[in-house]
Amino acid sequence: MNILKAKVLDIFYKDDIAMIKLDVKDEIFNVLMLDFNSLDHLKPNSCVELLFKEHELSFGELNTKISIENVFKAKLIRIKKGAILWHIFFDFKGFLISSIISAKKAQELNLNENEEKLCFVKANDIILRT
Repeated sequence: MNILKAKVLDIFYKDDIAMIKLDVKDEIFNVLMLDFNSLDHLKPNSCVELLFKEHELSFGELNTKISIENVFKAKLIRIKKGAILWHIFFDFKGFLISSIISAKKAQELNLNENEEKLCFVKANDIILRT
């Protein structure tokens, strides 16, 4: 599980959807939520954790444009190679995060440690925890 510490900047409500804007070490993240009961305690300036699973973190080459809300740069620091899956570890502003991809796709990408990659997490793939 990937965990990032953040500060709530704003909460926008419209109909049955909430968009929460968060600051993770000066990088803006957005989270979409439907469960308003779990938002009762959230206020601007409160601290939360962003949680997302390894298979929800995608990555690609720098300067890639994509329709995913949360896009940020991270440094590839370690690769754990398996026969079917590779576990790719990144340093994002001091947070250790990781992604799991197929060995076939990893070989196609010709991944190397110490490369900077552009990472992506869909706004609805993130869970907030206080």
